[in-house]
Amino acid sequence: MGLRNRSQKVELLRSVPLFTHLSKRHLDELAKHTEEHNVDAGSALINEGEPGRQLFIVVSGKARVTRQGKVLASLGPGDFIGEMALLDHKPSSASVVAEEPMLLLVVGSREFKPLLSSVPDLAESLLQTLAARLRAADAALTSE
Repeated sequence: MGLRNRSQKVELLRSVPLFTHLSKRHLDELAKHTEEHNVDAGSALINEGEPGRQLFIVVSGKARVTRQGKVLASLGPGDFIGEMALLDHKPSSASVVAEEPMLLLVVGSREFKPLLSSVPDLAESLLQTLAARLRAADAALTSE
């Protein structure tokens, strides 16, 4: 099930809601900076409290997000995680564990900032997504 070339990554990235508005050139730039990773069920992608080093884009499979043992969310194809720790250089706020085998596209910390510079629309998309997540978290807190 592995992706073998950049054009396949571009098509895959185009299907991720975060990236749908990016131009072909920007998708190609993003694809150039991603690596394909297969992980087994039970694999830890992110450990709460540890430094974040990667942005994970879920291609297939599912993962569970927890904080202090409490399930916060489930992730599936099209979701992404790890961006907060790359943006603010603080320890990861939650743990993420694969619930089934997963295929991920991964952007490492070294590639992340240059990628944001070369694809400014990506930075805007990340900010919009972070704002939506913050609003949802705020709504959840105020409804308790």
